[in-house]
Formats: sequence, C-alpha cells, structure tokens
Amino acid sequence: INVYERFRAIRGKNSLSEGIGMKLDEMLVIDGNNPDQPCSTFGIHPNLPILQTLYNDGDAAFIANAGLMAEPVDVNNYRQMTPVQLFAHNAMNRNTQKEDIFDEFVGTGVQGRIADVLKGKDMPVNIFSISGTQAVNVGEPGGAAPFILSSSGLSDFNKSPSISDMNTVIRSLNNATRKDSGFFAETFANKLSEAMTSHEQLKAELDAVDVSTVFPDSGIAAQLKMVAQLMKTRESRGVVRDMFYVEQGGYDTHSNMQINLVNKFTELNAALEAFVAEVKQQGLWDSVTLVQFSEFARTLDPNTGNGSDHAWGANHFHIGGGLAGGKVRGLYPDDFVQSPSNPIALSRGRMVPTYPWDAMWKGTAEWFGIEDGPEMDKVLPMHENFPGKIYNRADLYGDLFV
Repeated sequence: INVYERFRAIRGKNSLSEGIGMKLDEMLVIDGNNPDQPCSTFGIHPNLPILQTLYNDGDAAFIANAGLMAEPVDVNNYRQMTPVQLFAHNAMNRNTQKEDIFDEFVGTGVQGRIADVLKGKDMPVNIFSISGTQAVNVGEPGGAAPFILSSSGLSDFNKSPSISDMNTVIRSLNNATRKDSGFFAETFANKLSEAMTSHEQLKAELDAVDVSTVFPDSGIAAQLKMVAQLMKTRESRGVVRDMFYVEQGGYDTHSNMQINLVNKFTELNAALEAFVAEVKQQGLWDSVTLVQFSEFARTLDPNTGNGSDHAWGANHFHIGGGLAGGKVRGLYPDDFVQSPSNPIALSRGRMVPTYPWDAMWKGTAEWFGIEDGPEMDKVLPMHENFPGKIYNRADLYGDLFV
C-alpha cells in the first residue's frame, strides 16, 4: 500500500492540479519508530523545523488520528455514541477543554480538575490562562482559582483611583463584617479581598523578573514569553506545580490553506524555538511538557477555494525534556476514502478518530502527580472507555517511570 499516494489523491492531486498536499521533497522527514503504523516515515511541514529537531532528540512525539471521543466509534455509530455537536467550533472547543462529555463534573475543565485533585493532596498548584477565560482551567467551587493574564502581564488593580488610598478603602469596606451580614455579601467581599491580594503579589513578582531569551513579535510568542516569566516566579509563589493555557488562532482555513499554514507555522515555529531555549536556560526543560490540542482537524479533500473545512480526527504533538519521544503513537489511517469497507472514513476525507484525547492526557496527568484510580477517574472520567488506547506515564515518559 502506498499511503502517501493515497494521501495525495484525497488532497486533490490529479492530472490538472497538485491539490493542497505536500510533495515528498518538501517535507521534513522523521522515522515513525512504530511498527504498528502503516508508514515507516512521516513528514513534518517545512515551516516547523523545531518539531523535527525535538523529535529527533527524543523531546517530541505525535499521536496520530486522535480526537474528542466519549468511547470508541466507527462510521456506523459515531453520531449516536458521541453526544456532541461535531464539526462545530464552539461545541468542540468547549468539550475538548472539558474532557467530560457526559458532565460528570459539570462546569469543570481537565486542568481545573487536575488542580482540584492536587490541592486536595496539599500540593500547591497555580493555573494560568494567557488567553482569556477558558473552560479548561475551571475547577469545582473552592478549588484553585485560575489567574487570567494578558501577554503583557498585569496592570495595576486600579490604574486611575479617585483617591490615593482607594485600595485601602475598598479593603476596609469589604472587611466591615457584622452579625447580620448576608452570606452572599460576605462571600463576595472575601473573594474580592483575596483577588486584590493575589493580584498585588503576582504583579510584584512578575515585575521583578524577565527572560533572557529574545522572543519574536507575535501573539503566540508573547503568550509563551509570559509563561516563561511566570515560571521564574514559582518559588516566590510557593508552588510545586503550574499549568498554563495559551492559544494561537487562524487555522480555520476555508480558503488558501497552504499560504495560511506557511504563515501560521512560521510564527509558531519561531515562538516555540524561543520558548524551548528559555526553558532550557532556566534549567526546567526536563520538568516541562507542552501539549498541543485543537478542537478538530480539517477535511483532507480540498474545497473549491484551495482550502479545507471542518473535520474530526487529527494528529497532535507534545514536547518536553522528560518525554520518551521520537515516536508516532496512535494509528495513522492507511485509507482516506469513504466506502462500505472503511470503518473510519467519512465524506471528504473526514476521519473518525481511532484514539481519544485521553490517550495523551492520561500519561501526562500521571507525570504531573495524578494517581490511577479515583483521582484519574475525576480528571479523565471517560478514559476507562478506551482499553488498549490509553498511554500511561511509562509509555510517554519512559525511563522516568520504570
């Protein structure tokens, strides 16, 4: 089977057009290092050389054809067994961040639940988003409250106070507890005071540190730079674990996909290069894992605007110095065309995932301090639905956990 030629065909190659697939000599080649895959080698986009470098160093790995799933499905039952509005950005984004399709822990996200479990074990942990409010960071009431920062850091709590001691007055008003004070008012006042104190402390800590690496001028680079700065404040914050959320948009390539990917990947590559260099300089590379997710993939079959549309199963990566990398896990498809004999191909080269997001989350969560059993059941309430398709920490981190 020539999987590459099948891939080029579904990408629109014919006698009149090269389609939107890449030529063999354009790609950065890596060894799959997995006899279960239909290919011995794979290709990385030429504008993402950092991934090839890290992969060959054993510091990056991929999971092929993974996606948001509640349980294993095929083309015949995926609609009934996946109660999510598939192929819709908002629904898929929200549920990818939740990793809890059946709402066993309603209103929470996977990183929020990780923080809840660690906090319950008296393990100090902070959660940050450098990209607005995100469901992934939300835990249960009383859990670790996420910090939300811009990529430029924190401004003063009150930049233009009407009086010089405004913050003191606010605190005084919110500490004026009486016997008949209402519960909701007391809760609001307490949370406001806590937020003011946390804001002041974090701002002071951030203002006192900077990175030594020059980061490029892009949105994703600025977010990763802020993550690196926050890492340098971990000791003063008294934590032993941190989780961060950053986001790069612009991949909804309904037209001109190839040009758009060149631009986005060039931007991402430069940002990752700077981030990796800075984390190594801080001596934290072996203690960091960066996990990449997207709500869904794109159709392999191009549309009439040289673009691609909403699909499902995707290839995603993670990087870090502690990984047992240099391997393409999951299972890459060997047939992309919808037919009665193909259990995972929908129309237009939309692939039903063969591995769930839980496959990478499970081992990553264990590495982070989550124990198998009740703790993992809370963090990943669907992972037991995928026997044989979940990677534990020994799979993903090798010699660290043998």
